[in-house]
This record gives sequence, C-alpha cells and structure tokens, in this order.
Amino acid sequence: MTIRQRCQPLNQEDIFKIRDAIARFDPSASSTIVGADKARLRDIFAPTSHSKALDPATTLVLGARGAGKSFWASVLYNPDTRRLAAEFYPRLGIDRLQVQIGFGGVSRAGVSRNVIDTLVPQGQEKTTAGLFWQAVIAGAALTVTEPNQRHSPKEMLNRLADPQDWADTMAEIDDKLAERGETLLIVFDALDTISEDWRRLSRIIDALMASVWSLRGFNAIRAKLFMRADQLSELTLRFVELSKLRSGAAKLSWKQADLYGLMFARLAFDEKAKKAFGRLLEANSLGKLPGKQEELRTWKLSSDESQQEKLFVAMAGYFMGAGPRKGKTFDWPYNHLADGIGDVTPRSFLILMQNAAERSQSRDAGTLILLPQTIRDGLRAASKVRIEQLNTEYPWIKRVLQPLAGLRVPAEPQVLFDAWAENATVEAAKKIAQREHALPPVQPDSSQNSDQSNQESDLADRLMMMGVLTSRPDGRYDMPDLFRIGAALLKKGGVPPTA
Repeated sequence: MTIRQRCQPLNQEDIFKIRDAIARFDPSASSTIVGADKARLRDIFAPTSHSKALDPATTLVLGARGAGKSFWASVLYNPDTRRLAAEFYPRLGIDRLQVQIGFGGVSRAGVSRNVIDTLVPQGQEKTTAGLFWQAVIAGAALTVTEPNQRHSPKEMLNRLADPQDWADTMAEIDDKLAERGETLLIVFDALDTISEDWRRLSRIIDALMASVWSLRGFNAIRAKLFMRADQLSELTLRFVELSKLRSGAAKLSWKQADLYGLMFARLAFDEKAKKAFGRLLEANSLGKLPGKQEELRTWKLSSDESQQEKLFVAMAGYFMGAGPRKGKTFDWPYNHLADGIGDVTPRSFLILMQNAAERSQSRDAGTLILLPQTIRDGLRAASKVRIEQLNTEYPWIKRVLQPLAGLRVPAEPQVLFDAWAENATVEAAKKIAQREHALPPVQPDSSQNSDQSNQESDLADRLMMMGVLTSRPDGRYDMPDLFRIGAALLKKGGVPPTA
C-alpha cells in the first residue's frame, strides 16, 4: 500500500487516546539540570547527529532556544538518564563519566548567581572572575575525590590562593581519575542568567572560557559549555582562543526525521496511549512498538522518513487542503517552523502538535487524529509562544515588531524603515534595553551619525542575525512564519495571523 492510498482507520476510542496523548505533550518543553523539570527517562530521544554534543571531548555546544541544551545537560548530570544516554551513544564513554555542575542557573545546580555577585564584584570582573572559575572547577573536581568535605568557591579561593597549589591539586585529581579509568565532566548551562548586565556577563563568560580552555592539559578532566549561538555572537568576548573553541563546537540541530521520531517515541511510551498507538502501527503495516527505549536506536520510525510520512498520513491525511497546492501534511510543520537561520526546535514542533491535538478534540475529525486546519492553528500558537520566549532575552522585541503589524512581506527595506521611523522605534527599544539591563537593539557606536535610516538598517541587520528577518536575493526583507504570524504581518498565500 502506498502512502497516497487510504490507510486503515482506527476505532474512535483509539483515535481519542492517541490524540489525547499528543494534547498532553508538555507545551513548554523546558528543562533544568536538576529539580522538578530535570530530564526524564521517558523523554529521552537521541538523534545520531547529537552524538558530538554529548561527547566529553566537545567543549562548546551551541543551540537555539528550545533546541535541548538544558535537557542534554540534565541527561548528562543525573545518573539514571546518563546510563540510558550511554546505551544510545555507546562509543562516547558516557558510562565512565563523573559529572558535576559548574553553573546551571537554578537552585542546587552548581554555584549560584548570588555567590558570583559576592565573589566577583561589579567592575572587578577582569581581576576576579578568572580566579573564581578556577575555584569552581577545583571544587567540582575535589567533590569527586573528597566527597565528604565542603568545597565551596570561597573555600577554594582560600585553599588554593597560590596558583601552584591549584595546578598541583588539579594534577593529582587528574591522575586519580585516570587510574580509575574515569573522566570528570563539569557542565555549565544557562550562562545568560549569570547577569542582566551584558557587559558584566561578557567579562565573566570570557574568564570562564579561558579557565575551561586551560583544562586541555589534563587527561581526565573536561568541561562542557551549553550556549545559544546568537548569544555567543552578541557578547563582546575577547577570549583569544574563541575561534578555536567555536570551530570545534557541536550544534544541536534537528532534522525533520528527528522531530517526527521524537513525537512517535513519546507516543510509543505513553502509558495511556501506547496500546492504541501500537494498533495504529499494525493497521498500517508499520511494525510493532519498541519494547524499551534502547530499541529506539533501530526502530524505523525513529529515522526513516518514508515510514514516518506513511504514519503521519494515517493520522492527519495527505494534504493540507483539498489538493497538493497547500502542501503535504508531513512536510508542512517543519517547513513553516524554521527561523531565518533554518533551525526548527523540538519546542516549537511539540507546541504545534500539542495545540493541533487540543483543537482537534473539539471538532468532528472523523477518522483523523489531527485535522489540517488545526495544524495551521498550531503554527499560530507556536509563533506566539516563540515571540514571548524571545521577549525574555530581548525585552524590546515586541516594541520593534509592533509597528510592522499589518505590513505585507516580502517588502522593500524602506517600508520597514519608515514604519520604525514613524514610531521612533529604535530610540524606544534602546530605552527598554537600558531599563531592563538587556543587550541593546543596536550598538551605541553602530551608526556614526544621527541619520535615522542608518539606525533602522542596523536594527534590520540585528533581526537578521537573530533569524527574525531574512533578506531575499532581490533585496526585499521577508519574515519566517515562526515570527510573522505572531507579529501579525501578512503574506500572500501564507497562513493569516488569525483564523
């Protein structure tokens, strides 16, 4: 049976159970290293392409907001999830890791922001931050070899005040770990929460990178930094080896097959829906459910797009409309969730599917689990959530997008510039950034004169770097649907902002 042939229908009870499981997806899809939102065994899905990100030898891991940075940091830190990750990636030696947290952005996850503020005073980052991070690293290492003693940064600063003492202590720990056949991995996540002052944040992260770079001389001590790529570009980092660190970085990217594999894996292990989901697979000649998560590595629905498409057609039909002009249901979500850099994150994908399932519950979907029109509604929800999330890092973004509402894209640059100029957008956004201690929308020295058009052009460049705007070959600006819909811009033939 081909994909375009009619697939076997399910009974209404099974349809409801599967739809309800999708509607119960966590719409925030956010994780922290420890605590109630730490990574759970049942949520682990391990794309082959993420192998480098989990490799202890990879120091820098870059990913968009919602790509899974905190999730993987949590998987590595917690013993139960780390054991499962070792099964998924058997060649990385994850089972031989001792993992400690350097900084995690939440309580009980490494050093706290209050401790940083106390031991690295404002304005003294250049002289104190490097010593502070060395103390954090030494404390994490000694926690492994001296587990019954306190190793706070303040105590480490006093105990290892002499640089030679630090070097000797770290060398001794390194030798002990090597003798045991173990590797210590110190994880740093949520680094943007260290400070709301971006100049201070840049200096502290500069010092952290230098301290982490110095660990190259050890055999069994490693560090891993999880960061957003845009954050790395925007911070005024002066670390001299940054280019080398960046060239060896891993990027957390998600292909279409990865995202559908994640979705189907969650359904396969949903306690309330897995039997109904198994019947859906059998009815469409798609094999059986995996018996345990380790089997996801060889389960065809984890990575085989032809099998995934066949299943999704059974769930949502073949086309987004009456015919092929509106696109295939299988390809449509991925194509419309990409930002201007081309990234699609699990967070946006799951929000779309979760919202589509919720809306399908209240409609007559017949034999379909998800209706095409609710998938479009799910895109609207994902777009609004994405802008809200972007606003947490850039509190001026809504003010910048507001004057563009109602404009049609693609548009000539001057159309956007005029809308911003008429509303004094750049100056207003600068004031918001200053009030919220956030990175400004344009650098103070980016325009060498008072010509407003220069500032508006700089703002557009900034939005392109963030993936909010794109530039077409003919010079016109466009906006990906992921942002366009939530910002209420129009596009010929595109999904309108409101249903």
